[in-house]
Amino acid sequence: MGPDEKDTAKIAIYEEPDGTLVGIMDGEIQEIYPGEERPGVYLEGEAIDDIREKAGGMCISEDAFNRELAEEIAKAWNNVARTMEAAAEVFTNWIRSVAAQIEAKHELETALRWASCYYRPAFNRYRHTKKKRTRKKYEKKILAWYREEVL
Repeated sequence: MGPDEKDTAKIAIYEEPDGTLVGIMDGEIQEIYPGEERPGVYLEGEAIDDIREKAGGMCISEDAFNRELAEEIAKAWNNVARTMEAAAEVFTNWIRSVAAQIEAKHELETALRWASCYYRPAFNRYRHTKKKRTRKKYEKKILAWYREEVL
């Protein structure tokens, strides 16, 4: 039995050097045969086939079915779906903006790498300025050069 007092347990499966599979369940080593079929045991010891038979016979009678409750659940689910669609659209726009920023930064890094080799005066002025405004000016100049000459 597992820690929650149900028929569950932790299992680890290892492959031996000779190719056999070995499982450790509840601290006991058990050999596993991949071709062997064992009936699954679920829900407090009942076989899975018994559960399938019981589930096949289940249906909701008309007098037990509450139409108003079903309509309320449908309305609530539609509201959740609309909210999720709106949230997904906002999230998609945010992801696209982040991707555009990453692409712009990558383009600037590539342009600076090219400028460090082939457009040295502008690159040196860009590197050795402290003011953000001046640096931005040379950044634009290097990007324009990169787009015109390299791309």
